[in-house]
Amino acid sequence: MKNLEQKIRTLLREMGADIVGIGDVKGIAFNGYTRAIAVAKALPLHVLEREVPEGPTQEYQDRYDELNLLLDKMADAVEELLVSEGHRSLALSRRNIQWDRETFSTPFPYKTAATRAGIGWVGKCALLVTPECGAGVRLTAILTDAPLETNEPINESRCGECTVCTDICPAKAIKNALWDTQKVRSDLVDIKQCDKIARDIAEIKLGERTTMCGKCFAACPYTKAYIARKKAEK
Repeated sequence: MKNLEQKIRTLLREMGADIVGIGDVKGIAFNGYTRAIAVAKALPLHVLEREVPEGPTQEYQDRYDELNLLLDKMADAVEELLVSEGHRSLALSRRNIQWDRETFSTPFPYKTAATRAGIGWVGKCALLVTPECGAGVRLTAILTDAPLETNEPINESRCGECTVCTDICPAKAIKNALWDTQKVRSDLVDIKQCDKIARDIAEIKLGERTTMCGKCFAACPYTKAYIARKKAEK
């Protein structure tokens, strides 16, 4: 399977993925899938540095929508590759999976794929935090039965005593709790309060009620470190 794994990673990197991991999800995923390929793509630096803290702005929303479309294309391309190699596969793209507004969830969360694949942990804000890019990432995932080699999962938070996201949340929805695999989202965040205030702010800033905030992930120290590192590389 090494050759197939390399094909997958090469395809995703060529399409623009920033982080790729493979996790063992046997007994966790539906329909007998045993592997999850997790993919992360960071928001552009100028969006993380300016548009999110000052926004939400139209530029932030446009780049956010672009990333979602790109990630869908990545997931669909990997599904096609795996099927062509004789394996069952399901891209968790909007073509296949619907987000439930009542529960604020999908049948198999991207964050579950990501933590099982060892690319990050769930922060106090209930968003994924990656060591490389911080929390300012968008995610997708692909399920498969291909016996790919897996990464070590991350099973608990590395946020420690940091309270940056808790302090900056305009909804005061973040509970300052540390995640582990026994926690559910409601242990970390009041998601309905988060959604309401984010939509209130977006209505003022963008003229429409959409869930666009992001102050927590832009303020995350891991995100700040990513911004500083990328700027120093230029």
